[in-house]
Amino acid sequence: MISSTKKYTAAGLLVHTENLVLLGKRSTKCLSLNGYWSVPCGIIDPGESPEETARREFFEETDVKAKEQILFLSDFLIHKKQKDYFALFSMKIPDLIFPSSLAQDALEHDEWGFFRISKNSLPQPMTKEIKECILKLKL
Repeated sequence: MISSTKKYTAAGLLVHTENLVLLGKRSTKCLSLNGYWSVPCGIIDPGESPEETARREFFEETDVKAKEQILFLSDFLIHKKQKDYFALFSMKIPDLIFPSSLAQDALEHDEWGFFRISKNSLPQPMTKEIKECILKLKL
């Protein structure tokens, strides 16, 4: 459950099938974590909830609407001094989806792929926080 006491400043959406997770390799054009594999994510706009941000960013980066139920998966600290948190949601999909190169923010990722949800199958580099969250899907 999302916390009412934490200050969330960014959110993302982890899309998965039964045993595969969709990840994008962040472009060199990105200001942070370029070259890292991650989930569609971004800064929470004023007046927007973390879940709304996760849905919006997913659409902006993939050109695919998040139609399935979205569940809160986890959160983690992203800026210790400001005590800012990242909220991560998950969405189980029935079939594979394919992000479009025509998406509004397609330039944020150099490539996309589905990867087995397994410690040894996830691509590198990836932050330990995102990896730990992905592996929670196996529990």
